[in-house]
Amino acid sequence: MSEQPSADQIYAGLNDALLIVDSGHRIVRINPAGEALLGTSGKHLIGRNIGETLEFADPRLTSALTDPEANLAARSVSVFHGGRDLGQVDFDIHTLLADPQWRIVSLTSIRQEGPFSANDATDQSIFSVRAPDILSHEIKNPLAAINGAAQLLDRQLNEDQKPLTQMIKSEVERVVKLLDRMQTLSSNQPAQIQPVNIHSLIDQARQSLETAMKGRIKVGDAFDPSLPDVLIDPDAMMQVLTNLLSNASDAVRDVDKPIIRIITRYSFGASFSSHRNQDAVRLPVEIIVCDNGPGIPKELEQEVFSPFVSTKSEGQGLGLALVKKLMRDMNGQIRYDRSDDLQTRFTLFLPLAPRPAA
Repeated sequence: MSEQPSADQIYAGLNDALLIVDSGHRIVRINPAGEALLGTSGKHLIGRNIGETLEFADPRLTSALTDPEANLAARSVSVFHGGRDLGQVDFDIHTLLADPQWRIVSLTSIRQEGPFSANDATDQSIFSVRAPDILSHEIKNPLAAINGAAQLLDRQLNEDQKPLTQMIKSEVERVVKLLDRMQTLSSNQPAQIQPVNIHSLIDQARQSLETAMKGRIKVGDAFDPSLPDVLIDPDAMMQVLTNLLSNASDAVRDVDKPIIRIITRYSFGASFSSHRNQDAVRLPVEIIVCDNGPGIPKELEQEVFSPFVSTKSEGQGLGLALVKKLMRDMNGQIRYDRSDDLQTRFTLFLPLAPRPAA
């Protein structure tokens, strides 16, 4: 029987370029694939500052190299070494769970005939959020245990208590679907759009937030009950609403009298140019999520939907980028602004579902 390969042999045999960085941002190790990508031997790279060794077209990614708390991933980004263009790569940087003082940088080369299109480079959303397979696996395992426990608990509860376990099972199922979607975001998989009553989704998202906050925050509403069905992907829209409500909850955390409201209305004049078609299309249904938090700093307003931009010290700036991506997949739009009474507002613009044939 042959001996199992050592950790060093596995590290050396990986096709992805891997660089291990210490707390001083110095490269302490690089595998052969990394030497090949950079065109430089490890002997000349070890001890160098990672921020001076690699450079990205987006300066925010370059800054992440020397940010000890950066844990992020970006797809199809341009990387440079010593002024030389190394081409398009998938980039990942994260701290090691065993010792957060150490970080690992991964660069996966992308073949030029792949799905990246130069036309996409003009859009802020050239980055696609991706959940690594190993992360998805590690999350799905405990989710399966939670779902199983909820099913067992459901058999022992009376009818008044069962809605709580139903909510747990529903949320587990939604998160699993989200993980699956995160893994395929870069493939431009079409949204599963269908006619949906938007108020039922809003109620579900609101109930989830209020339950998670244990009643500390109540979400107000001003609904137009006459709104027709919209044409959306219900799972994607649920994620959009959940993200926006969660952000609003974070924003009002330190406000004396927190206010979060959801408004729905019909706008006869709302029309936009679709990302797939330059012709203006009508998106008459509006959903407004607003709060009385401090809002987004002026210097970040133009970048609010860009990846890696966040007002949270612990945030990675991926939530609103994902929201924008999901809205575009559903042929919708999203806009941020501050109202006259200084409330933060995110407005979703959605298309109508076609009327059923008479």
